[in-house]
Amino acid sequence: MVPDSVSTLGPPLLVVSDLSKKFCGRLRTSLWYALRDIAAEALPRRAPRLPFLRRHEFWGLQKVSFELRRGEALAIVGSNGAGKSTLLKLLNGLIKPDGGRISICGRVGALIELGVGLDPVLSGRENIFIRAALLGFSRAQVQPLVADIEAFAGLGEAIDMPVQFYSSGMVSRLAYAVAVHLSPEILLVDEVLAVGDIDFQRKCINHMLAYLAGGGAIVLVSHNPYHIQAVCQRGLLLEKGHVTFAGTGLETLDRYFSRQFQSSEARKTGEIPVAVASATRPVLIDGLTFEAENALSIVNGCQLRISLSYVAHHAVENVGWAFYVWTNDGLTCITGGLRLVPVTLRAGRHQLTGIIPRLPLAAGEYAVKAAIFELHSQQPLALLGWEDSSMPLQVHGDVNLEKSFQTMLRQLVTLDIDWHD
Repeated sequence: MVPDSVSTLGPPLLVVSDLSKKFCGRLRTSLWYALRDIAAEALPRRAPRLPFLRRHEFWGLQKVSFELRRGEALAIVGSNGAGKSTLLKLLNGLIKPDGGRISICGRVGALIELGVGLDPVLSGRENIFIRAALLGFSRAQVQPLVADIEAFAGLGEAIDMPVQFYSSGMVSRLAYAVAVHLSPEILLVDEVLAVGDIDFQRKCINHMLAYLAGGGAIVLVSHNPYHIQAVCQRGLLLEKGHVTFAGTGLETLDRYFSRQFQSSEARKTGEIPVAVASATRPVLIDGLTFEAENALSIVNGCQLRISLSYVAHHAVENVGWAFYVWTNDGLTCITGGLRLVPVTLRAGRHQLTGIIPRLPLAAGEYAVKAAIFELHSQQPLALLGWEDSSMPLQVHGDVNLEKSFQTMLRQLVTLDIDWHD
């Protein structure tokens, strides 16, 4: 995370107030609306106080407000189609808002769409000067920066090749290197780092931290939780164009991933039809539940019973089963249990159970995946959480000093320790 010593005081570099943008779902209708809007701007008259929707239009973004100061990084989080890229395009002036106001103090550097602004026929070196010229830099101003841009991009001799022969990762390297070395006050980044290799992503994260420490500001759109955790102190959760949550970067990620579990909850309550076992699919997992044995709720240190419900079309012998506990983002497996003693599944709906004598998980939200598999071949017979949504596991905890340390360190498990003075 960015050091606390970075000052975020002073006037904001970016102020967004009630920002709204609408789109039309039909091409011909959208062209007609565009002509009418251009005519209305050419012949100004009293505009309606609030934006309104016309036929076939929908809100891509509606009434979004936030501020961004020096040294701050803001994560924009949400599912595909939530309005994240639309927001960045509005901030960069690529499209016009239909309502609200954007106030920007300083130069903006943007990495919104891969390859945008790069001429595929020109070489990487020539594109450096072209991109800089579009931002108002003269050739004399850019020349001293070329060596640093080339070194950061790390393209080697490919810098003199036409960009049309670049891979997506090479395009990302060049675009990022040019954008950040032209000293913008605000940097807009939209998922373009995802195509870079691990070393380049690490280099970009370190650069962002240094950039923030120097007084820059970042708006970051990413589906990579580690990028957000490393860079962003604050976050906004967008859902269908609306801001549904604003908090720290970690809080926003937790809220976003908890929404991903809603389909699992719907399945448990019967809102989603459950598949039926058949001769071609003889075993199905239709539920996974957790129950504290010696506590009123699931807490760190309690004894936990895990029950896996299955439906078998016919009896199946010589199988094993397993469950695995993952981080809330589904990217890291923390721990799990694997039963390799042969089990026979009976025909019909039944349960497999396991007991964890002491739950080692720190307070927080987790994801659990399960599998039933054939022991000899180790091939899965039924899966839960791998092909569909995993099951949520909420571990509760009191607000105390220990939990505060665990949250600060993002600790996932605890150990039984005998302390000796």
